[in-house]
Amino acid sequence: MENSKKEIHSELNEAELDAISQESARQEMDEYLESLQEREKGLKAMEEAQQFLEDQLEDANTEIDRLRRELDKAVVEAEESEYLRQEAENARRQLENTLYSIQEGVEDAKVTDLRDERMHRRQGVVGIDAVTRGPFLRGMFLGIVVGAAGAVLALEIIALSNGKGELISLLLNAASG
Repeated sequence: MENSKKEIHSELNEAELDAISQESARQEMDEYLESLQEREKGLKAMEEAQQFLEDQLEDANTEIDRLRRELDKAVVEAEESEYLRQEAENARRQLENTLYSIQEGVEDAKVTDLRDERMHRRQGVVGIDAVTRGPFLRGMFLGIVVGAAGAVLALEIIALSNGKGELISLLLNAASG
């Protein structure tokens, strides 16, 4: 009997042990499922965080590209400005050099040309040949013509005052005979 009691007890123990082990396995399975669900929630949260970070990274890359384009544009504008500044500086230097040479030319002209501006001629330097030949010959010819006309006029007046008539008719009469 004792053996049978021991057997029942051991059977109960085995049945209880079996129930206990099943309950323990069920609890472990529940814990495992809860852990698995929590891990899935964690994975979803990590995926969402990863997607958020990827979006932020894409936004940052887009902003970097925009800033890079603006930088390239600013560099081009700066180079153009520098080129224009150099051109303006070169033009200023050329203008200064031109003004300086003009001033030197004016100062040299003032030093070398002491004549009054009224004395300047367009032909160039006035020489003795220019003064004596052209104007002298013209003046001499004009003097001869004016002198001859004056002589004819004086003779005409003398002829009229003597009462002999006009000088031309007297000259024609004298020449004919």
